[in-house]
Amino acid sequence: MHLKINKIGKHYNQQWLFRNISFDLAGGDKIAILGRNGTGKSTLLQIIYGLIEPAEGDIELNNEFIAQPHLLFNYTSPLMVLPLEFTIHEIHAHQTQVGKMKLPIEFFLDYAAFTMKQSTQPIQFFSSGMLQRLKTALCLGGNGKIKLLDEPLSNMDKEGEKWYLNCMDKLNPEDILIVASNDASEYHTIENHITL
Repeated sequence: MHLKINKIGKHYNQQWLFRNISFDLAGGDKIAILGRNGTGKSTLLQIIYGLIEPAEGDIELNNEFIAQPHLLFNYTSPLMVLPLEFTIHEIHAHQTQVGKMKLPIEFFLDYAAFTMKQSTQPIQFFSSGMLQRLKTALCLGGNGKIKLLDEPLSNMDKEGEKWYLNCMDKLNPEDILIVASNDASEYHTIENHITL
């Protein structure tokens, strides 16, 4: 597997947020996108996932343009909204139905550190840390071989941080991981960095 980010740029109102961002990743590679707030880390991830169009540049997977990367990649962000009236069971069933999840519910709950009782409650009753852990687990535990994480530890406590680091240690060795962050605890196991 080969992901190529080729001279990506994005501007708003004629003001460039970033330009000429390029990197190549093969299966098993990890990269952290660093930079202070407002430099475009989240925007770059959203471009890679296909939520936003770049002003210039392109993205290729295995030397081919991908029209709908969101169907192939997994993505999470603190701003991503889950349907709060749903339970984990219902969210998992939907993710399975659309081909984003293969883990059976029992294995997913164990992976995400939720109990069976918690899995049947609407997630509107979850704390912000629990919601973030669920979103991160859907990304890391999903089928996509390319996983995009935007500030994955937002709102998580120390136990959530331990859970996250444990998940990072168990990643499929062939997956590509891209983490956007300005918090070293989210990417300290990743040696390859790019700064916006």
